[in-house]
Amino acid sequence: MIAGVICYQGGTLVVELPCGAYELAEHLGSIGIRSPASEILAHGTEQVEVKLAAGEPMGAFILANLQDSDTLSGVNLACQEVNRVCPFGYDEFLDMLDPDPQAGFNRYAFYKPYETLPPSTAGGMKFILEESRRYHSTMENYRTVCEAEAAEDDRNIREVNRMLESGEDEWER
Repeated sequence: MIAGVICYQGGTLVVELPCGAYELAEHLGSIGIRSPASEILAHGTEQVEVKLAAGEPMGAFILANLQDSDTLSGVNLACQEVNRVCPFGYDEFLDMLDPDPQAGFNRYAFYKPYETLPPSTAGGMKFILEESRRYHSTMENYRTVCEAEAAEDDRNIREVNRMLESGEDEWER
């Protein structure tokens, strides 16, 4: 999702985000960084040079929302959370976050009636995390409705089958 190049005291690290928190600490340690990733700003510091680049639209959106106070661990957590709530791709999530009025089709519009959380007013990685929560909640609500409708369909099918097997006709009741 996001590639990072981190330089510290002559050492260079290339890392792909998201990765595990311990894995990120191990990577940073490999070039001599002993500070936790939660203390390293995503834009870098005087001692630690950080360059982040996105290889796909979702990563680009995350980086576009990066604030000066965001850390490497915050970016990594945001990437992890987006991957968790979007197991089948990012199209609907991106449409929810940044609808394109020029596009002929907004893939998220179908799910909008199932929203229960308001859009985030936060910034930076907190915005990404809150919007991930909103997206996940919406998709869970949609799944619940679909399961209820499928259960109702199953009950109706069983009732029709019972009537057919017993020879009853509905109008004879």
